[in-house]
Amino acid sequence: MSPPPVLRDLADWAVGLRWDDVPGAVREAAKDQVLSTLAAVHYGYRSPLGQPIARAFAPPAPGNARVLPTGAPAQPPQAAFLMAAWSMVLDYDDVMLGGHTGHSSVLVPWAHAREHSGRDLLLAQIVANEIAARINMVCAVGSTRGQMATHLHLIAAAAARARLVGLSAESYAEALSFALSYPAEALFPAFLGSDAKALCAAWPIRMGLDAVAAVGQGLRAATDPLDDPRGFFASRATVPVREFLGGLGERWHTLTNSFKAYPACGYLEAVLEAAEALSRQSPKNPDEISRVRVKASIFTVGMDAHSEPYLDGGRSPLVALTFSTPYTVACALLDGGLRPEHLAPPWTEDPQVWELAGKVQVEHDFDRTLAALVADIPIGAALRRVKPWQAAGFGLALAGKAWGRFGRWRRPWLTTRLALALGRAAGRREPLDLSRSTKPLGAEVTVITGDGRRLRQTVDTPRGFAGGDGPAEIRRLMRQKFLDATREDLGARADRALTDLERLDRLSADEVRHLVELLCFTASQVPQPELAEPVRSAS
Repeated sequence: MSPPPVLRDLADWAVGLRWDDVPGAVREAAKDQVLSTLAAVHYGYRSPLGQPIARAFAPPAPGNARVLPTGAPAQPPQAAFLMAAWSMVLDYDDVMLGGHTGHSSVLVPWAHAREHSGRDLLLAQIVANEIAARINMVCAVGSTRGQMATHLHLIAAAAARARLVGLSAESYAEALSFALSYPAEALFPAFLGSDAKALCAAWPIRMGLDAVAAVGQGLRAATDPLDDPRGFFASRATVPVREFLGGLGERWHTLTNSFKAYPACGYLEAVLEAAEALSRQSPKNPDEISRVRVKASIFTVGMDAHSEPYLDGGRSPLVALTFSTPYTVACALLDGGLRPEHLAPPWTEDPQVWELAGKVQVEHDFDRTLAALVADIPIGAALRRVKPWQAAGFGLALAGKAWGRFGRWRRPWLTTRLALALGRAAGRREPLDLSRSTKPLGAEVTVITGDGRRLRQTVDTPRGFAGGDGPAEIRRLMRQKFLDATREDLGARADRALTDLERLDRLSADEVRHLVELLCFTASQVPQPELAEPVRSAS
């Protein structure tokens, strides 16, 4: 029984891709993604959830993989599982047009790193990015986006592993099909109200890796899991945008990646950048601040609507804090930005932080909503491909979900205006072109002091996001992110590791094995559970 043509086309490309086929800009963007993801792993391990995750999912048996950053020997699936869980904890990841692929596309190759050259790792990462992002974008005009699209990691894990083990194109397609057998759906109470959010990539990764093993042992996958009338696209997409499946080797989703400068939801990055700038002149005593006004797009408004029910002051789940405008803005104003230590005690239990958080008001900005929705990223590239009435309907549904929880955000005339604007932007038929994609998730923050001063800061495109900083500045940001995350634990080895990571494509398998050891704690450096402390940003 042959795999469906869609998956076979993706598999043919993935199997046949050679290093010389990958443009230089894509190679460098992939390295930025490695730096960002490994930094997130280190930060997540040092977070309040790091040690509990390590204990709960300790490798049952040693293997030839190394779990970063501890260096514990494990079988590759367990190493990938743990690293993905830690990388997810603080939301300190990156996201391209098509999703938060790095948790799987980067970490599955690194779980197998001691067996492969640097080019092998990067090629597996790139094909995983491109395949998973394409399949996910078909479903972009649907009900599941962002990190809650956990099926993304089923696909990326299988795609990366199948490339590393050298499956034939037919077996590769079978592995993708098998991986798609059980695309679980994340639930908001778990995602925003529990520590299980840390596992939203880890669990699918294990399933994706198991799918490759299953096909290797002769198990057969579904004939057509994507296009069957009761298959993946039918269940996940309101309007499947199939054009995203094409353009292999011409359109590179890896180039559309946006990198976070703060450990929080991407819808908060502009807000926090503005708050950090204001912190230099804003009072540090909450009693001297009358009100903080945040004007942002429907994405930020909707994020707060979803996270607010799970906030409970100092007892709030860590994961809910990374989706909270009031809490993160309060930290940024009081301490010059949001850093990982702000997501752990004593900050999370500080009454002054919560006092100021109670003064933060989030308001919808229609113009920023429209700018964000018609831009390629996060969803405009898909919305422009559907029919006008379909785009308008999506706008109505999105506004209903984002504004429906709170009466003060109910604006029927504004909802109608949004639907009409999206309808006018839809119906495009020119070829997809992602070479100039942008992600203008902007915001305006105003601090109103007790003596009546108004301090205002606006950010249109956050630093590190597509369409803002160029490649050189993004690399600088990712270098610093990596060093801040690792230098405290690795010392001078962090700088040596950074040098090797930037020339990863030139490292032999032996050199990669040495790099893996550089990235691990020594036995004496692994913190004991009772001594674990919140992460501190290196200066």
